[in-house]
Amino acid sequence: MSKKLLQIKDSIKSQIDRLDKFVKNYNESSKTVQIPSSAYMNWGIDLAQNGKLDEAMEKFQTAALMANQNPGVYINIGITMLKQKNFEEAIKNFRKAVKIDKFNSKAYTMWASALSEIGDLKSAIEIYKLAQKYDPRDTDTYLNWGISLAKAGKKSEAEEKFKKAATLNPANPIIPFLWGLLLFEDGNYNEAIIRFNHSLIYADDKYDSYYYLALCYLKQYNYKLALKYAQDAIDINQTNVDAYIVLAECYLNTGNDTLCLNTFELAEEKTQTNANFYTNWGLALQKYHHVEEAREKLYKALMLDPTQEIILFNLGVNFLMSNEYTQAEEFFNKVLEKNPTNSLALYNLAAIAYNKHDYSHALELYKSSYDNDRKNYRIYFNIANCYYKKNDYDKAKEYFKKCIEYCPKYIQAYINFANLLIETGNYKEAQRKVRTAYLLDKNSAYTSFAFGIILMKSEKFDEAIEKFENAIKIAPDYILAYMGKAEALLNLDRAKEAFSILISVIDSAIQLPEFQELLTRVIENLPENSELEEMTAKTALESCNKFLEMYNNDKVLAIKNTLLEKFKFEAN
Repeated sequence: MSKKLLQIKDSIKSQIDRLDKFVKNYNESSKTVQIPSSAYMNWGIDLAQNGKLDEAMEKFQTAALMANQNPGVYINIGITMLKQKNFEEAIKNFRKAVKIDKFNSKAYTMWASALSEIGDLKSAIEIYKLAQKYDPRDTDTYLNWGISLAKAGKKSEAEEKFKKAATLNPANPIIPFLWGLLLFEDGNYNEAIIRFNHSLIYADDKYDSYYYLALCYLKQYNYKLALKYAQDAIDINQTNVDAYIVLAECYLNTGNDTLCLNTFELAEEKTQTNANFYTNWGLALQKYHHVEEAREKLYKALMLDPTQEIILFNLGVNFLMSNEYTQAEEFFNKVLEKNPTNSLALYNLAAIAYNKHDYSHALELYKSSYDNDRKNYRIYFNIANCYYKKNDYDKAKEYFKKCIEYCPKYIQAYINFANLLIETGNYKEAQRKVRTAYLLDKNSAYTSFAFGIILMKSEKFDEAIEKFENAIKIAPDYILAYMGKAEALLNLDRAKEAFSILISVIDSAIQLPEFQELLTRVIENLPENSELEEMTAKTALESCNKFLEMYNNDKVLAIKNTLLEKFKFEAN
């Protein structure tokens, strides 16, 4: 045998050995060296579907060597490149497929998808039109076209393409699901629910459809159905954390705090947790005022994702809840480093400055917040309060009016405005403002109390007493209303009645410095003692003694001594 023939023989043997290595353990194909290119292509598709993209690419390239005029090979190489986000190489392979078969709708469709991924939607649309031209009934063309349009924010056009795809293939669960996602993101929850339910009919894996149905109902505050679908999703897949988060939020919003927190604990045990999970857990704990536990969960979230604004912001809120202003400021400033226009961070920094009585700095921050959120009536309210504290009454009036303009039912704005008007001597207008607040919520003890305070400042003591009594009727434990009534009675020289009112709540209120000061003034104004007053005074004395057994309090001791002296009691 000649040397040339021996070389050819060795080359053939080497090629056969190489083929044997490729097909080893691959089902029945591994039993023979004579493997068709389609087997490699199918092998590659199987690997790609299981996420083994590098191995899949190897099989597709082998198929290309064996059948370089098969457009399907280049389409699959291109699809694998797309999954690897190698968009330019993907486009090259789709174009190769088109060069081999210029009528191949699939190649045009995937080419257009790749173009849309690199942001060239204009070219993508032209290529989609060619795909449509060569096969006007290809569902994948309309489906991918819709996806591209949705990514570009062209929602109505995307919906049109999804609708066409669904008409051509109503049994494809992916089409209504993606259509539902588009509607969900647009806030059209009723229509999204219809699409997700349609997807459920045909989907083998129903988890995603159940999960998004739960989300839709959660957004609509239909917690009963949201709970049902979240639980359906968990029954299918107990290791996906997202459905647990929805379930916990449903319990949170329906007041089932134990079930809410138990759901988070179960999810931590059964799922792969993430930053979003710990953030939601922290927010739930925060709502239930478990501040320290909430902080622990939020710090876990921060460790998993140190860049998320929402985590930094809620850690700021957490420290604000415990009046740890320095740490709260630190986190709110970190939020502003990432997003200088975050109005909520500015708002909370302003609130901290206000609580520190730094009204000028608070005003500056509220105004920065206002620049980014001009329709937030609370910002106008707080700007007004800052000006009020700075005694700039004209500016305060201006912003109270703006607050009321944006929210005509904001009761506190009317009340604060009324107090400002009292200070400027405009009693009639103050009464009008507080009357508006009262009429907005007659069943509120607070509005009755606030109305009473304004009437008392206007020296309308009898009317004030009526409002304080109304507040007490609505809320029998409203200490401030009792104090308001006693103050009004004292102004009418009815100290005996004021004394009786205060003694009726002394055990609940004696720790309040304002109560101690009012009680002292009332005692000083009592007329000559009578049997009724003496009995009431004994009750007061007993309460003072009980309080002094637990606390050292000079003011309460002074009240006790005044009672002893005024009523000639013997000291215990």
